[in-house]
Amino acid sequence: MTPTIVNSDSLKQETIQDKSVDISNTYHCQTGVLTPFDINEHGLYIIFHLSNQCDDTHIKKTCQKLPELKEDLSKLNPGCRLEATLGIGYDKTKKWLSQMNIPIPKNLLEFKEKTGIQGKSMPSTGGDLFVHLRSNRKDLCFELGLQFCRLIPDKFIDQLDDTFGFAYMSTKSNGLSHDFTGFEDGNANPKTDQLRAKAALIQEGEDDPIHIGSSFALTQKWKHNLIKWNELSKIEQEKVFGRTRGDNSIKVKPLECTSHLARTDLNENGIDIKVVRQSLPYGGMKEHGLFFISYASSPHKHEKQLNSMVGIPDGIYDRLMDFSTAITGNYWLIPSINLLKKLC
Repeated sequence: MTPTIVNSDSLKQETIQDKSVDISNTYHCQTGVLTPFDINEHGLYIIFHLSNQCDDTHIKKTCQKLPELKEDLSKLNPGCRLEATLGIGYDKTKKWLSQMNIPIPKNLLEFKEKTGIQGKSMPSTGGDLFVHLRSNRKDLCFELGLQFCRLIPDKFIDQLDDTFGFAYMSTKSNGLSHDFTGFEDGNANPKTDQLRAKAALIQEGEDDPIHIGSSFALTQKWKHNLIKWNELSKIEQEKVFGRTRGDNSIKVKPLECTSHLARTDLNENGIDIKVVRQSLPYGGMKEHGLFFISYASSPHKHEKQLNSMVGIPDGIYDRLMDFSTAITGNYWLIPSINLLKKLC
């Protein structure tokens, strides 16, 4: 009798895929928001700027089809992991929810350009739709993105920006990707499903019931100057970040007030500000950096962190901005599963 060969990697991916569905059902959220990183993570980030000719009803129906497209593709590729998350820009959120007589989320916020007194700035580049795809296979991200984009006629799109991200030199013990700077990304994420949900999702009692499980995403594309960065010694780089470089990074002591950690590891009324980061490196040999994406229960968490980075109001900016420049920026409403189903 021929023995059955079990692929342990496939079993692992099936377990992660099942877990993401369980998380979604438990917290009423889209599957890609809370699912932890995979050591072989790939990401595709698509931002749509829609035209004046756009048919909103068509677009909303297309948005509703994204989970179905993901499920169909997943079934054709058993043992692989695939997540899809959809976000809506500020203007479309207000317009669509008003048309459906659904309350606007209390904390909905428009992303505005930020400039500190030292001249450090972050642009606001807007957008109407955002699609965040995650998989252990790049080709599945591409295929799902292509299927979704084909449902939207070209005349409905003024501009489409797509960026592939990929895990880089991931830490085996925790699955976290490193940034090209050599530092782990996302190591401050909450460790349990419950804590991640509290950090990233609107909770019961915080807003209208239709928004329970919704989230607010921040996206920024950062372009690194690695030549300038690599002129620093390892010790200097660690001072800039406020953490040790390499696997299982820990806080540097004493922490300099200009360090990235000091400018972003904040609290409000004595409570730590927690978000769920899903960022990945992107790019090629000439241009490269980090596609930053963070999910939060309120965009005011992001707002406080970003203001601190550019030096609002104290004039002290994040020194990491001497080596990396934000070239895009926007906030997105990430609808709950219940809201996504009611879009039309």
